[in-house]
Amino acid sequence: MRHPPAIASLLLSLAAAPPAAESAERPTALAPPATTDDFLARLEAPVALENIDADAADGALEIGFDLRGVRRVSLAMYTEGEGSGRGLVTVDDAIVAEVGFVDGAVAWQTIDLSTLTPPQAHAVAASIVQVWHEKVITEALSAATVDVRDLKCTVAGVIAGATASIILGGTCGILWKNIPMCGNAGTAAYWKVSGYIADKCNGAQNK
Repeated sequence: MRHPPAIASLLLSLAAAPPAAESAERPTALAPPATTDDFLARLEAPVALENIDADAADGALEIGFDLRGVRRVSLAMYTEGEGSGRGLVTVDDAIVAEVGFVDGAVAWQTIDLSTLTPPQAHAVAASIVQVWHEKVITEALSAATVDVRDLKCTVAGVIAGATASIILGGTCGILWKNIPMCGNAGTAAYWKVSGYIADKCNGAQNK
């Protein structure tokens, strides 16, 4: 499988990434998935997303929601010029994943799940897969892209996809250290999210 640049870079650094936090109050071990498809299927199991809000305007897409058992999760993508921008995922005020693009290429990427237990990290990854299908998100994308033409569909899709791929591939790699499987999972997340964003954005602009 051909990996996007963000995932190719991520695969080189997963082994050195900080592990997810341990908790004395509850078990932290998660049984490893047998295959990439198994891992992706687990991420489709519904997680409780509450108090969802979204804003898409002026080259930015910001999403926030309360994730039961985790706290407030935020996902943000910013376009900062042709082929440049950044995406990040935060839990409360802590950045757990970030990717930056300059001239269409990955300039940096980081992932740090040390403030989360393994079940929390897994829940965050699942939420990043599932939140795009919430009505408030699709409405924000459709409304903004009609009136705000500087939200570049391709760039926004790439940044959103890369952000999702890093949190999914990184979560998988940190929890289970299966680099090939986790790379494939991150790549699948990239194409799924970037394609979804591009379709919604282009569809709205072509109306």
